[in-house]
Amino acid sequence: MALRSVFGRLVHPFVVVSYFASLLTFLAALVLTFQGRLWVGPLGDVSSVSVGSVAVIYAVGQYRFRAGGYSEVKSVVLGVLFANVFLQCYEVVYGLTFGLSAALGDPPTLTGTDARTFILWLIMIAPIVIVHENLRLKRTGVALFALFAAIWSVWMLYGFPQYYYSGYAFQQFLTTSDPFHLSLWLNFGSKAVLAVFFFSLLEPLAALKAAVGRR
Repeated sequence: MALRSVFGRLVHPFVVVSYFASLLTFLAALVLTFQGRLWVGPLGDVSSVSVGSVAVIYAVGQYRFRAGGYSEVKSVVLGVLFANVFLQCYEVVYGLTFGLSAALGDPPTLTGTDARTFILWLIMIAPIVIVHENLRLKRTGVALFALFAAIWSVWMLYGFPQYYYSGYAFQQFLTTSDPFHLSLWLNFGSKAVLAVFFFSLLEPLAALKAAVGRR
């Protein structure tokens, strides 16, 4: 019991520091995004949109799960896992879109590797089952998800162009003279909308009111 108490006292300062780190990370990612520097080299060229989104979702998620009854240690872990769920959900949709393109090809090119990757994605989004009681899907969330689906549908109507290679995954029903920048806008725009959707599930306004009330 004494060891648990000592461990708890060590974790609390880490949580406070992580809040400030998340805020600074979000602000830095925001600046990089508006400067057009969409990839963060020191982090393995991950997108600035992903970095900023994960920082916010972790911080709000950790607080939400702590307020929901989890210990400080568990809430930190769940905050990290929930932020990763956001990333992996995007990868699932992204991968399934290419999988649909492959399945519609002649001949279909789905492989065992594709199936294994999909199973691993499902495992990585499984933590949402643990915290689902602390999440709330309201009309705002439904509208955000519908907006995400609409952006994705438009992307597919353009043939699902990618900024890292030329060519299209689907037949084009809409055309553009600048597929590179279009793919950037649709890719990072849809990711930002999905991030806000996950953010809305945590009831950020309720968490903010609770935090202010405790002070």
